[in-house]
Amino acid sequence: MARSTKHAALICSIATVLTLAGIAAGIYFKMPVIVIAGLLPAVVYEAYRTEGVSTIWASWGMLIVLVIEAVFIIKKININIADLASKYIPGLPALDIKLGAPVVMAWFCYILIRRTAGIYTKWLAVVILIGALGLFYALDPSLFNKFAGEGLREGLNRIPVK
Repeated sequence: MARSTKHAALICSIATVLTLAGIAAGIYFKMPVIVIAGLLPAVVYEAYRTEGVSTIWASWGMLIVLVIEAVFIIKKININIADLASKYIPGLPALDIKLGAPVVMAWFCYILIRRTAGIYTKWLAVVILIGALGLFYALDPSLFNKFAGEGLREGLNRIPVK
């Protein structure tokens, strides 16, 4: 049975404001945990609202990834991805595993945007996607600038146009 939409617009609006405020404060104070705190209400409400099989997995997976990311940041756990993946992906630069969480969350958001039917779950997925980008930037602004600068322009130039 579909969840009630009686207060959904208000809750989504509040979650949006909290996420945007968390992104701004986290980037300003250089504290990614603030971005996570701002994202948490949107992710929790998304997990509550979703009902489809794949969307439930995506929303709960996103919540689990966010909690693990918070633990890694609070406990200052650093794991080099290159050490783990060097036998499968040669030449991988030294990257902290914490940078993987926003990427995984963005992938879950893509699933939610594509597969949900409700406007509020799509709204929350877009807000969480923006929050994941903000978290990625708060974790490593220099790496984000590499992706958003010349790398993005080069990638856009390679997209085939009809």
